[in-house]
Amino acid sequence: MENEQTAFQAFHPSYQELIGEQAEITLLEEKDWAFAHEAGVFFKDSRNVYFTSARLFEPDGSQKVVISKINLNESPPRSEVVDTDVLMANGGIKYKNGVLFCEQGTMDRPGAISWMEDHPPYKVTTIVNSFQGRPFNSPNDVVVHRDGSIWFTDPIYGYMQKFKPKPSLPSQVYRYDPATKAIRAVADGFARPNGICFSPDQSVVYVSDTEQANGDGVFDQGKFASM
Repeated sequence: MENEQTAFQAFHPSYQELIGEQAEITLLEEKDWAFAHEAGVFFKDSRNVYFTSARLFEPDGSQKVVISKINLNESPPRSEVVDTDVLMANGGIKYKNGVLFCEQGTMDRPGAISWMEDHPPYKVTTIVNSFQGRPFNSPNDVVVHRDGSIWFTDPIYGYMQKFKPKPSLPSQVYRYDPATKAIRAVADGFARPNGICFSPDQSVVYVSDTEQANGDGVFDQGKFASM
């Protein structure tokens, strides 16, 4: 159904309740490079929005991903790059007054789930960076269950995109319990596990498998892109 006031398409009444009757889309900023790619984490109190860029290439051939922030209290709102120690960040979610980022890592630094505080100096804490002594491939997306556990996907995109070494783990979905520090693989058999989210009652976890996208710029239409 369509909200007549906003022209948003709502496929469930709860969505209309969420956006209200005065919802609108506002262009905050646009650039000629992919500065807004993943994450999109909003803090109501500070009115900060954090997001990660696509891969960027330096003149020497090295790669980087930058984290940017827009403060909606500013007029007009403009993005600024956050100086932080999270390397090759991808997906993120709000967590304990900060952002829980999927840190893909580099050739010399393992991938990790890392927490960054929501204010300068943007202190970073590594939550978990290995499974049974083996480093993660390149964590991609993350979600937090209401029981406090952290669930995330770990495909091999970093290796395919040539900024991570050869994988030492299968492409899997993990559950980490910060209270006990226990981690286990909760699902395997994926080619490229990517996005992850829970059903409203959190009894089901959904994981997208973007196997069609090899990660090296090649798209194989003969492979699945499924959930």
